[in-house]
Amino acid sequence: MSDFILVLIAIFIVFGVFRRYLFFLVMNAVSKKLFNEMQKQQQGHSNTHQPNQEGKVHVDASNKKQSKRINDDDGEYIDYVEIKD
Repeated sequence: MSDFILVLIAIFIVFGVFRRYLFFLVMNAVSKKLFNEMQKQQQGHSNTHQPNQEGKVHVDASNKKQSKRINDDDGEYIDYVEIKD
């Protein structure tokens, strides 16, 4: 029984020492993978985006402004009046 307890304590000590190294190893691998995926997305976006067109505006002149005339007999403005029963 004492051998089992000693082995169990030894496992906890070894795991406690290597726990932080294991954590940083896993976090480093995950961060590298996310960084590479983000770079791939940015490269894909930069390939589809035309850098020479940045900041330019295109105006379609085919839609000419048509002046609307407001007729005087369209009606008049009436204030809202609350009706109480």
